[in-house]
Amino acid sequence: MLKLFSHLLTVFLLLVLGGCGSGSDRTSTNAAATIRNDSLGWIGAWGAAPYGPYPAGPLGDIVPIALPGNIPLPPIPTLFSNNHALDQSFRMIVHPTIGGTSVRIRLSNLMGDRPVVFSPVRVAKAAAVAPAIIPGSDTAVLFNGKPEVTVAPGAEAVSDPVSFTFAPGDDLAISFHVVGESGAITWHAVAFSPNYVSLPMAGDTTSDPSGATFTQPTLGWFFVSGVDVLRPDSAGTLVAIGDSITDGAFTLGNTRWTDWFAQMLQGQDLALGILNEGINSNTVTRQGTSKTSLNQGPPAVERFTRDVLQRPGVSAVLIFEGTNDLSGGIPATEVFADIRTLVKRAQAAGLCVVVGTIMPREDTPAAPWDAANHEPERQRLNEMLRAQSDIDGIADFDKAMASPIDPMKPNPAFYFPDLLHPNSLGTYIMATAVPIEALLPPPSGRCSKASR
Repeated sequence: MLKLFSHLLTVFLLLVLGGCGSGSDRTSTNAAATIRNDSLGWIGAWGAAPYGPYPAGPLGDIVPIALPGNIPLPPIPTLFSNNHALDQSFRMIVHPTIGGTSVRIRLSNLMGDRPVVFSPVRVAKAAAVAPAIIPGSDTAVLFNGKPEVTVAPGAEAVSDPVSFTFAPGDDLAISFHVVGESGAITWHAVAFSPNYVSLPMAGDTTSDPSGATFTQPTLGWFFVSGVDVLRPDSAGTLVAIGDSITDGAFTLGNTRWTDWFAQMLQGQDLALGILNEGINSNTVTRQGTSKTSLNQGPPAVERFTRDVLQRPGVSAVLIFEGTNDLSGGIPATEVFADIRTLVKRAQAAGLCVVVGTIMPREDTPAAPWDAANHEPERQRLNEMLRAQSDIDGIADFDKAMASPIDPMKPNPAFYFPDLLHPNSLGTYIMATAVPIEALLPPPSGRCSKASR
């Protein structure tokens, strides 16, 4: 969403973060256009939308701040030589939304300018204190039976199935070594959870159980774009496409609304994988995307095929975007028209569709909002969203996050001080506003299209 502000960041924000948008959908090399009825039963357990070459992006220009007591933060370290990975290893920590016994790992070179060679690739359970891994859990990941894979520019590689048992709530450590020089690095800048990289020229340290060789912490996810799990018993995959509110701005500790929603499903013993495809500053419309911004990613109308329809086992989508379009001066009618385009594309693919209403916000220095002009458009857009009669449900985030005193204002208890991004309590409240029954087939839900 809007440029993130530094005064709320924790000690983890010692590092350069960022991202940039690509021009349009670029097809994954190992994925069919839509595989929700894949008889193999693969679904998405975790995902992040890759959207930019390192290091340009929303937090790339952040100024180091002081900790409580005016203790200065250390300088922002340089992760890479020439902004390229050079014979170094990565340990990315991900939090799957559903458990299983067999996984596939996805590596993306979406923004690359040359082929990238990964060798080896490993998956393990992350220890309570990362980047250490749990002894005995480290497992090799193969691609076409080999420990090495070369991923072409613009492509995504999907691994062979790996026998690997994990439960909901387990953090996984995906470790890989980049052979030689990578060129432009594909990443998802604002992970808001710590990940780890070795020094350049450190070589292959992927099997290091202590993680001591991964000396450079970062809040971005590099190269890894997804974890699939074999769950033929599930209702499929829900993809949440959105902006930084879905991406989880500031909500460290896996407390995005999608994380809370996954826990709610688990509490009801409902098997549905969730992929969070939120991107900081993202818009629905092409008109709302700045021609000079490097941090928004492509608008939803351009990335919908790649980030929704091509995801494994997709059965449902929750579309929650528009606040950045409105604050950029795009009329509600144009935003709604493009949301309807996404709805029709999802329905044509046989997906259940839920749309989120746009939450209240206030004008703050960190997140400007011209209430006189933008608020009537927000109200108009929400009216049109609620009036849709052909979708499966509405996630009424507007009502859930509004002040009990003035429903046109945000409830400050649910927001960070920018009064735009929800805090962890707010993301929990958002999760409770998502209609579970609209995303699941009978008997658990009412969306017959979700039957696998």
